[in-house]
Amino acid sequence: MHDHQPQRNAALPGGERPAWALIGPGIAALTGLYLLTMPFGPAARLSLQSALALSSQTALLTTLVAYLVSAAAGGALGVSLGGRLLTTVGMAAIGFMIIGVLLNALAPDAGIYLTGRVLSGLGAGGVVGATVAFARRAGRRRGAVVAILAGLGVLALILGPLINQGLTVALSWRWGYLITVLPLVVGLIAAAVSGFVLLLTRRPAQPNSAGMPYPPAEQRPWNAPPET
Repeated sequence: MHDHQPQRNAALPGGERPAWALIGPGIAALTGLYLLTMPFGPAARLSLQSALALSSQTALLTTLVAYLVSAAAGGALGVSLGGRLLTTVGMAAIGFMIIGVLLNALAPDAGIYLTGRVLSGLGAGGVVGATVAFARRAGRRRGAVVAILAGLGVLALILGPLINQGLTVALSWRWGYLITVLPLVVGLIAAAVSGFVLLLTRRPAQPNSAGMPYPPAEQRPWNAPPET
């Protein structure tokens, strides 16, 4: 009788997903929530309107409405695909966010600024949706993961205008966007690394010397010994 056992798939049981895989997308999701509220500090809003020659109504449409509409579209895709394709969806969404915030930070006019908000909103919605979908499959840790992400998300929403207000007064409104590039790049790298690790650990069971894997014990006939 062979006394060695085949290697089991390293994935968690029952379709569960490891919580550490959410580090990269989670960082980007929190950055996306920061980007939602950050333009609305008083000094930041007035500086933006002055620099790009925007009326209050146009500033609202290009800054908030465009972001929310594109985030809703990205969120729908993220929720539908993120549970199975977290790395692919997350990295694509973070790429959109990086391009978007760079366009916002360097925007010479309202058209470029609007394009940046649409791209960053689309990416933010996608990564938030993917993070939510994946967190729902985190098994027994799901409650703790969701609670931590929700708490940090509320904090990001609150701190967004405050941080941007300080940067606007000290430097420029453009720095409120530029500082998001660093966490987004970190999130992109973390998502790539975790995706690579997940790929390596999703290996099928190794066959025995006869070329066939042992069936799980619960699938063997009653009182039937393993194959010899």
